[in-house]
Formats: sequence, structure tokens, C-alpha cells
Amino acid sequence: MKLERRSSFGWGPTAAGFAACKNGLVIHYDGSDQGLAGKSHEACRTYWRNTRRFHMNTRGWADIGYCVDEETEILTASGWKTFREVRPGDVVLTLNHETGMSEWQPLDDVYIFPARPREMIRMEGRGHSSLTTPGHRWAVERFSRRGGPDRNGRRRTEQGHERRWVTSETIGYWDRIPIAAECADLPSEPKWSDALVETIAWFWTEGHIKPQSGSGLSSTGVVLYRNEGRNAARIRAALTGVFGPPVDRFPRTGSRTDGVPRWRETLSAGDGRRLVEFHLSSDAGRVILEHAPGGVVRHDFLLALTRAQLELFLNVSLLAGGDNGRTVTRRQMVHKSRERAERFQFAATLAGMAGTLRQTSAGMWVVHLRHVTSFAPRPAAARGATFDISRENYDGQVWCVRTQNSTWLARRRGSVYFTGNSFAACPHGIVLEGRGWQRQQAAQPGGNSTWTSVTLATGPSEDPTTAQINAVRELRAWLRGKGLAAAVRGHRDFVSTSCPGDRLYRLVRDGTFTGKPTSPEEDDMDPTTPVQLAPEFRQGGPKDQFSKDSYQAGYLWVAAVSEIRQARLEMAELKRSVDAIMARLDALDAQNGAGG
Repeated sequence: MKLERRSSFGWGPTAAGFAACKNGLVIHYDGSDQGLAGKSHEACRTYWRNTRRFHMNTRGWADIGYCVDEETEILTASGWKTFREVRPGDVVLTLNHETGMSEWQPLDDVYIFPARPREMIRMEGRGHSSLTTPGHRWAVERFSRRGGPDRNGRRRTEQGHERRWVTSETIGYWDRIPIAAECADLPSEPKWSDALVETIAWFWTEGHIKPQSGSGLSSTGVVLYRNEGRNAARIRAALTGVFGPPVDRFPRTGSRTDGVPRWRETLSAGDGRRLVEFHLSSDAGRVILEHAPGGVVRHDFLLALTRAQLELFLNVSLLAGGDNGRTVTRRQMVHKSRERAERFQFAATLAGMAGTLRQTSAGMWVVHLRHVTSFAPRPAAARGATFDISRENYDGQVWCVRTQNSTWLARRRGSVYFTGNSFAACPHGIVLEGRGWQRQQAAQPGGNSTWTSVTLATGPSEDPTTAQINAVRELRAWLRGKGLAAAVRGHRDFVSTSCPGDRLYRLVRDGTFTGKPTSPEEDDMDPTTPVQLAPEFRQGGPKDQFSKDSYQAGYLWVAAVSEIRQARLEMAELKRSVDAIMARLDALDAQNGAGG
């Protein structure tokens, strides 16, 4: 099946809410003759654009996408980026909503929508900041508790968690937004030694790069300072593990080095303290600065660490420059450099820890590590003034992305959280995506949240072509692989309407659309061949309640006739012409023979 995604039309993800839509396929038609079979594929694309524009502008269907504001960032393998910086193909951190683990995936698309007045939903307070469209999707974990007396009169408590999709305006009291998740893509074997990881952790927090003698230029000479004690002993052991035992002094080689990394230490006393200075030679400093140039740890170095090494890096960093263990629920790293603090937050994210970045009134950057991995906005808003959920007008740009997991890690004002992101086949055998699979439909009241709809671009007096029927069969087979049930219905089975027309409805009733798709190499099939109806169709399916929300999504549009089919028709016509010519020649030969 050839499929053109929404992105090929420049459209972002639909704002339609999630709906299972697994009961089966509902057949529709356009309502007026289109005559697309005799036109180019570009005419089909124009038709599809006009159909979407009509439903959005005339009927008011929402289709602006699952969007966030300009201030929201996305985490890539090379750090946090804004919507102006991120590009399709960038590797971003996503959440696998089935396993609950984070995964690195390439970004499929980036959608940016122009600035105009919109109503947005703000969730703002301690630990969380988001500004999204009402239809913005969230992958949440819903907590449930069931209580009551058992048969012996004792109170019974049953609780559990369920993973669900909700929107900004439908998020419930028991819904928790993931703010951290264990990464499934961490290496199992270490690339670097634990001693090197610990040395870099001590260096980036408190290390200094010595300037070149007689100038203010940086060199590769590195020095660490620490009061004598347990932490100094750890630095001493780490340096020994990386570079070997200390030396008394560095050899004098002029402006060149002998290429051997070395380190030494000196001890100074004053004010009752014994300060240890750990000096690294330029060759040893070069090893450290390769992974932390200018004291900023590289992203690729952190990505190469195992889970145990990430925890080592974080714990040592907290010992060196943090405020470790001051409270029961959180630890924090404090640094004057935002760039360095962000790398610490990056490492915490990889380790599956929740961390928020804030700037103090003194200009220092603080990363708070929290013991929780999810956040419940509704209970937070109910508790009082520290958190609020409100609607507000917004006139800036909005943007969203598409990933394989339909999720991505976002950051706004330092808070981090995971958040989220119907078909057609033209007369040339190409299926065009409308709202897409498992989105709230707007095609058949009574079945918009339980059935998937598909529309053929034919009218009342147009017969569907063989290729159109085969395209519907291909689409149905593809969706069945995703969990769609076998049943096929017509629009008039849900509401009093002429749709999908008498011609298509006969094919619905006789089971034509439930047939097996044919490959282009197979002979053309008779589109009226009866097929045994599936039990689900004979029994019918559940009907959902009609509501205004049923119109807040699109449907699938299919109008198919393949190029191969067209070529076959042309070849058949050519064959008839050749046969007619050959018959004429035979007749002339016979006539000439009779006269000769």
C-alpha cells in the first residue's frame, strides 16, 4: 500500500483526541461526482486539501495539531533545542508508553504553525510549567483505587495503574504525567573506566584550567583543589586509576611535552585547613579536556556511560559541588555556569531521575533532583496557591513534532516532562492520510470513537473502480494488523443518510470490501464477487453516544485507481486496435486472393 502522510501536505498532527476505533471499517462516499479517475494524481492532492479546508473553515473542525508554545524545548542527543533549532532526523528522547521506558528515536517531522490568537491551557507552579493547546496529548499513568467491604465486612482496598492518553483539557485528578523514565538505550558495557568518570565529575564541578605562563590564554594544564579528607582521598585514588601513581615534579621539556600524562599534588595549610592541590600535566589535562572541554562535559561522553557510571557521575558531582542530602525528598547541584548545570541535568535524565533547572536571585544555577518520576497536576492545583491550571489567550507561534512513539521529552522554564504528539487513496493507487489511525472520528455519529471511517472519492453516479476497491482492502488489511476488527459497515448503518450511496452500500452488504487485496500482477477481479461476511459484521458493533465532540476530528478518505490499472486499460485498447487492423489485413488478403 502506498501511503502519503499528513506531513507531505504540510499538516501537523491532528488535534483530534485518542479513540480506539477498533470495531471495524465504515465506508463513505463524497456525495458528489468527482471524476478524479481521469485526472492526474496532483488533482487528487488538491481535492484532499480542499476537503480538509472546507471542514476546518466551514464546519469548524479542530485540526491545528497537538501544540506547545515557543518557550517549550525538546531534548535531543546533543542537548536541549528550541523549535527554531530542531530538525527532522535529530535524535530525540521519547517515552515508550507501553513499557514505561525512555528511548532515543529520530525525529520524523517538525510542525510550526503561524502566530495568531489562540486559547491555550497553562499548568504552572512548582515542579511543572506547560502552555499547550487544549487538544495537546499527554501519555499519563492513571492511578485507580477500589474500596469497600468484603463479604466478611472488612474493608477491601484494590489499587493499580493504567497507562492512558489524555489531552490538556481532559486530564483527570488521578492522571500522572511522567517526568522521568529509565532509559532503555543505555550501554551495558562501559566504554570508559570508572576512575575516568569520577575524575571528570570532580573536574567539571571544582576543577580549574591553568592559564599559560605569561598570558591569559587557556592551556591543557588542569588543577583540582580539595581539603584533606575523604573526598581528597577519592580524587587521589581516581587520578591513580587513570594516570598511575603521582610524581614529585613534571619534567622540564620546554614548550614541548614527552607525551606522558602525569599528576602531582601539593599541600598548603592555613586558617586551620589543609588544602590539597592536584596538578595535572598538560598531557593528562588533555585527556580530561577531551571529554569536558572548558569544563563542560560532552553529551557523547555522558551517552556512553552505563547506568552505574551515570549514578557514579551524579553522586560524585553532588559531593564536589552540590548540596547533597539536605532534605529527604531532593538533592541539588549548584553552579554558576548554566551550560555545566544543564549537562548535569542531562546526565540525571539518562539515569531516569527527575531534575528541574532554576536560577537563583544570586545568579547561580540549581538542578533539583527529585525522588518522584511523575507529577499529578490536578491534585497539585487543588492543594492551593503553589500550582494553577488556567486558560489564557496566546498569540505566538505554536509547534509540535512527530516521533515513532508519539512522545518526546519537553522542558519549559526548567521543568522536564514527557508529552505527546484516517486515510485516502487517489485514482493512482496512493492512500492519503486524514486524521490517522486511532483518532476521534467525525464521520458517523454513533460510532466516532469506536469505528474507523474511510471515504472513496466517488459520487452518486460513479461506480468505484477495481483499484479503488483494492485500495480499501489494502488499507483494511493494514489496519487489521494494528488491531482493527474485521467488520465493515456503511455510513447509513449509523445514521439516516444516503451515504455511501446505493452502489457502494451493495458492496458493503455483499462483503466485497472484506476480500483479500490483490497484487498488481494478479488479474483484475470482479468487484461484485460475494465474500462471506465476518461474524462481527453480522452481529453489529457497539454504538457510542453522539456528542458535539464527535465533530472535532476527520475521517479517512480513499479514492483509488492504480497506474497499472490505467496501463492495462490502455494496453487492452491497443490490443483491440491491433486486432482490428489484423482483421482488416486478413480481409484484404482474402479479397486480393479471390480476385487473383
